[in-house]
Amino acid sequence: MKKTIRSERNLHGLKIIFVLSVLIWIAIPFSDATGQPPGEEASPVAVERAVSKNVRPIVTFIGTAKPHRKSVVSPEIEGVVAAFPVKKGQKVKKGEVLARVETRPFLLELKIARANLAEAKVNHENAIFELKRVAALYKKKSISTRAYDDALHNANALEKHILALEARIETIQYHIEKCTIRAPFAGFVVEEHTQIGQWLKKGAEIVTLVEIDPILVTTPVPDRYIHFMKAGQKVGLTFDFLPSNQTRQGLIRHIIPEGNENARTFPVQISVANKDFSILAGMSAKVNLPVGRAYEGLLVNKDAVVTNREGHHIFVVKNKKTIRVPIKKRQACGSLVVVEGELSAGDWVVVEGNERLRQGQDVRALMGPEQQ
Repeated sequence: MKKTIRSERNLHGLKIIFVLSVLIWIAIPFSDATGQPPGEEASPVAVERAVSKNVRPIVTFIGTAKPHRKSVVSPEIEGVVAAFPVKKGQKVKKGEVLARVETRPFLLELKIARANLAEAKVNHENAIFELKRVAALYKKKSISTRAYDDALHNANALEKHILALEARIETIQYHIEKCTIRAPFAGFVVEEHTQIGQWLKKGAEIVTLVEIDPILVTTPVPDRYIHFMKAGQKVGLTFDFLPSNQTRQGLIRHIIPEGNENARTFPVQISVANKDFSILAGMSAKVNLPVGRAYEGLLVNKDAVVTNREGHHIFVVKNKKTIRVPIKKRQACGSLVVVEGELSAGDWVVVEGNERLRQGQDVRALMGPEQQ
């Protein structure tokens, strides 16, 4: 009886060993040294070459966006505000009406001045006629020199009075024109300083107007770097809080020669195109300023870098297989980034489809978008 039980147990054990052997035998053909099933189609990936270029060290500073121009618009005349069509936050074009001052008082002055001018012209015509009559008598020595001089003086005085009245009329017409206050440049109204019915004095504030295209980004640069800065130099900027198009290019406009004595920094103003008005005055920006001497760097597309808990790595394609190369990221240069690792210029690196790649995986390399 015991022998029968042992025989059954041995037979059951042999069955288990046989089943495991069969499963192992079946599984072996479906994997190779790389863990990739044989016959699996090679993964398509986009590749670009690593390049070697001269690059300059980049230091990043924090800057603040400010209006390119800011103006408190004021009137040249006094009067009551008759119209105030703009509102705070409104975009206005150059020459657009910001406010109108009541013109009726100036129109009445103009009417009086024109009447005085007409009267002066009549008086001047009479004075000229009288001067001719007196001049004829003076030639005949029928009147005194004093009488001739008085007639001449009266004619000249009336002529100058006419000129004064014409100038007065031009002045009133100018004031009437200036009763309409227009935007001196295109921009945004950021403050309202008056309303309809308010009396405006000459030079009073009407609105505060700012121009933000282009916009100026001002950043303090330490004195040890300031000699690397030059007007007209291209600068890269990043606006982290923009929903899109966060990276912009700018030009150094001014290097302010007076700095902060405590911080030993000097303001550098950078002009940035802002046609969509997405950059607002007061926003912060990362300003990437080139400093130091140029050096030979190895660059790859930013999309080639894969980041995980272990750090950064890229995949190089050789003989249609991937090689995982750990790297260190350095400074960015536009769409490229400087890297350090076991990599050479001319190596094909994966820029698309690299998120799920494995070491030694078969791939089908296609040209990257920058290479097509």
